[in-house]
Amino acid sequence: MDNPVFQHIMNGDIDAYSGLYKEYYRRFYNYGRKFTSNTHLIEDSIQEVFLDLWNRRNKLSHVDSPNFYLYSSFRYVLIKKIRQHDKIVLNQSAEVDYEFSSEHVIISNELNEELQIKLQKAIKTLTGRQLEAIFLKYYEGLSYKEVASILNISVKATYKIVARSLLALKEKVIIFLLLF
Repeated sequence: MDNPVFQHIMNGDIDAYSGLYKEYYRRFYNYGRKFTSNTHLIEDSIQEVFLDLWNRRNKLSHVDSPNFYLYSSFRYVLIKKIRQHDKIVLNQSAEVDYEFSSEHVIISNELNEELQIKLQKAIKTLTGRQLEAIFLKYYEGLSYKEVASILNISVKATYKIVARSLLALKEKVIIFLLLF
């Protein structure tokens, strides 16, 4: 493994561990909101992932991609907790307000406010699976292979979901632009 942060954590560096926790807390919180509105469940899952990371720090040498490892762990723990508490809220209708800034979807910083609102409306029309794939691929920068593993689908299916999601967003944004 060539990740310096994980190397420091393996050596017991509490500051590196704390920095990693601070870096991923908000990301996991936003990602967890896709699955449930129960903030306590999300926060408990974040705590469990990082507690487990610290307890298993001596076994981290096999981790090739820390980002993939952390997201996979968080997703597994959160879904397990949701099922244990019998509160499955896999929100397929995308009604929840995700903290998905349009700047991460459209790279241009010069979009006007109206276009950003239209893009947020288009994002809300995606299915939960499409939104999750787009979030992981573009917002978190994971590879198609990593997204496929996290979603427990094939890489080919991941390409299809992402392509269809982008096409749907493109069509909806164009329609919004033509209507207004």
